[in-house]
Amino acid sequence: MTPRPFGPYELVELLGVGGMGEVWRARDTRRDRWVALKVLPEQLNGDREFASRFRRESHVAARLREPHVVPIHDYGEIDGRLYIDMRLVDGRDLGKLLEDGPLAPARAVALLGQVAEALQAAHDDGLVHRDVKPSNVLVTASDFVYVVDFGIARSVGSTSTSLTMTGATVGTLDYMAPERFTNQPLDGRVDVYSLACVLAEAVTARRPFRGTDLPSLLYAHLYTDPPRPSEMVPDVPPALDEVVARGMAKRPEDRFDTPGELIAAARAALTAAPAASRAPETTRAPVAVAVTPPAPTGAPTELGVVSGDGGHRSVDPLPTPPPAVPPPPGAWAPPGRPGRGRRRGRRAAVAAAVTALLVVAGLLTVWLWPRDGDDDGGSTVAGGSSAPATTGAEDRQEQPEPPPPAPEASIAVPTAVGEPVPVPPTPGYLAVAPNGRYAYIAHRDAGVVSVLDTTSLRVNATIRIDAGPPQFVTFSPAGDRAYITVYNADYSENAVVFVDTATNEVTDTVEVGLRPFAPAVSADGALLYIPLHNEGRVEVLDTATATEIASYAVPPNPHWIALSDDGTRGYTANHESDVLSVLDLTDDGRVLDTLPAGDSPHSVAVSPDGSRVAVVAFDSSDVHVVDTATEQVVARGPVGLRPQDVTWAPDGRRFYTADVDGGTMSVVTADTLAVTASVPAGESPTSVGVSPDGSRAYVTDLATATVRVFDLSG
Repeated sequence: MTPRPFGPYELVELLGVGGMGEVWRARDTRRDRWVALKVLPEQLNGDREFASRFRRESHVAARLREPHVVPIHDYGEIDGRLYIDMRLVDGRDLGKLLEDGPLAPARAVALLGQVAEALQAAHDDGLVHRDVKPSNVLVTASDFVYVVDFGIARSVGSTSTSLTMTGATVGTLDYMAPERFTNQPLDGRVDVYSLACVLAEAVTARRPFRGTDLPSLLYAHLYTDPPRPSEMVPDVPPALDEVVARGMAKRPEDRFDTPGELIAAARAALTAAPAASRAPETTRAPVAVAVTPPAPTGAPTELGVVSGDGGHRSVDPLPTPPPAVPPPPGAWAPPGRPGRGRRRGRRAAVAAAVTALLVVAGLLTVWLWPRDGDDDGGSTVAGGSSAPATTGAEDRQEQPEPPPPAPEASIAVPTAVGEPVPVPPTPGYLAVAPNGRYAYIAHRDAGVVSVLDTTSLRVNATIRIDAGPPQFVTFSPAGDRAYITVYNADYSENAVVFVDTATNEVTDTVEVGLRPFAPAVSADGALLYIPLHNEGRVEVLDTATATEIASYAVPPNPHWIALSDDGTRGYTANHESDVLSVLDLTDDGRVLDTLPAGDSPHSVAVSPDGSRVAVVAFDSSDVHVVDTATEQVVARGPVGLRPQDVTWAPDGRRFYTADVDGGTMSVVTADTLAVTASVPAGESPTSVGVSPDGSRAYVTDLATATVRVFDLSG
């Protein structure tokens, strides 16, 4: 069709129509990009209360940065029509997928787990989606999920809109929580109810209730028991029935408190099923210590592959290495969500029949959105303020650096050191400098990197990062430079920032590919390797000239890269591909092998002696260990819930994981993979850094903007 002008946009293809307007595939002529443009009905702009709330809540929704939320680029009014400009996503909605039949339970839970992460991000920002349904869940060819229509989210505590809407479709009513039919305040549990409805439909390919008109569906939500998927589809474990039942409880207080809790229970139901093929996931609550449990039952029996020199088996305790500057630890990932205690209550008595009659009149106030389409870039800018980068930096460089101390012997049960250290908001990632005297912390929302003095345990400087939200940090082996990866919400800003650690000043900003994650520096400091999440490749920079000199293709969505000490091998954790890639860095980065690494491998680290590689898997909550002599997986075992980072103790006897949904730092014995302690580490620990002498660990807590310090030396 001939493009139709709409302000600075060209409307090219109508993607969907619903009670809340039209969604178009459109071209933004100002930025020369394709977008999904939602144009609301003209009559809505005449309602001042609605228009004011639309702008206010679109502003809040636009700042959501969870990867599974389709970003909002812009919003406003053109020619008397309110509009929302969103990223165009290439994918099929879940409703279309279910036309081919039910999904395997494991796949359904994996997809909806991503929905839960998007919903939790909104809830943490005070928003409720209110329209969770299959058509609002877009699934890409690689099973990456985007949740759409956050532009019509409502603030927590608001009631159902008082506007009378026309064009309401029965499709949305299939997933509405009972309290949506009244004017009582709403919270995130309305989304929990809808998510449970979608879960039931995903594994059965049947809507939760059979009703086809408004009265029958209203009655079903208020009176009818939730469906039992295992009675409809043989492959669905009966334990999943109870998850659906609790998620669809009539009273909000009888449901799971958060979407994440519902998905965690669904995963547990799958692992309890006889047909489950993957290792059970850990769902234990954080405890002060868990003293030396038995070796994990899920570990392979072929422990102890002999190293290349024949000197030890991969599960043998390692000798204390000679004094050396260990490679800087890497840590951080998309934020996790704090868990809350679950509440159970009795099933609610059904509402009086007269209530049903009263709410029918209000039911046409449902917010409806057609589904959105495909993908391209955007323009959201994040900023922040900073204190002068003064105190501490000069003092660190005025005196000659002492030789690195020999590593302390790591212990099985760390102890907390003092109270949590306050730092700027969103401390997503922490790296300890090679000399151990300070650490750099990336704060994406504040737009700064803070400098934590490890002696005084105070932030003594902040470094403003103007290139965009700082995400990950690594240091040169000498510690004279820091390299900070940057990307913003719509990935229109992608860079690596070079910082002189003597002055805390930015010296170079290098544009790189889409969504640079956790980088690594070669042992000689000459090369910087940057995994590009959205391009499936590793970009290599010459650190002397700040220019790209090579590019290596790897499986999709590399999150992390770690290097062997001799620089011949690279190891990338490929998040959506569920593999660890082994790269030959002497042969143009050729991928030598891809090894199984659990569900959504996230962070990877090489042991101090170079004999082993540990990689943690976010969705399966486990760790895989690879022997570098044979480049084979030799051990596997559970750790805390949703590990985002793994870091070795300098003596190589243990490693530590930051478990974002478990609220713990797990201490794992390297030779048996026994978890010797699950130490409470805040509401959402995202990274763990260890001092070069092995005496302390530093864990960032995203939710409380603190760093927790632990004594590792006993």
